[in-house]
Amino acid sequence: MDKLKGYFIDRQDALKQLIAEIENIDLSHTLILSISQDGALLAQGIADFFGVPLEYLFLSDIRAPENSDCIIALVSEKMDVVVDEDLIHSFGISIDDVYANAKKQYEQKIVPQARKIRGEREMQSFAKKNILIVDEGVETGFSIEVAIKACINSGCKSISVAIPVLSQDVESYLLQKCDCIYRVLNPEYFVSTNYYYKDLPPLEDDILSSRRYFF
Repeated sequence: MDKLKGYFIDRQDALKQLIAEIENIDLSHTLILSISQDGALLAQGIADFFGVPLEYLFLSDIRAPENSDCIIALVSEKMDVVVDEDLIHSFGISIDDVYANAKKQYEQKIVPQARKIRGEREMQSFAKKNILIVDEGVETGFSIEVAIKACINSGCKSISVAIPVLSQDVESYLLQKCDCIYRVLNPEYFVSTNYYYKDLPPLEDDILSSRRYFF
């Protein structure tokens, strides 16, 4: 039996173990960046533990017109786009169509989400800051990649990633794009994020309070 199956009891256990991996790192001038609803609690927990600011970067996927299950690109709140070149070529989708769809997703999905969470507050600047991207698990690295691109294009000082579990292949790929990765597990063959948690209930997107954010 795989010893990594159900390795984390729940999100709180994953948070505790992830903090242990970065506890000796100086995060005093760091901005924590959450990029998913599922990873928001981890990001909030790390921000609270180290007493550093937290920000959210909203993302939206772009799916193939003829296959809604297939994600061909991602767009960020800062209008950065990462495209799976092989997939768009296989579906015969033009890059212009991808960017047109990205603009539509930005206006119809990302802007309302951002307004719901921040109200009238503007997103904190990434310029000249150390950014620590936090998420719950990485399966393909697509979302992390578009977040890294957004940070770089915004003039950040450095980019690191903190995550409970990601595969060795994805870790090697992302290390070509960011400065450092902090993780608890890096299995050679990644199954799914849920596989490594005993209890990982879905988070509801209509719960908002001063200390808990979901999107």
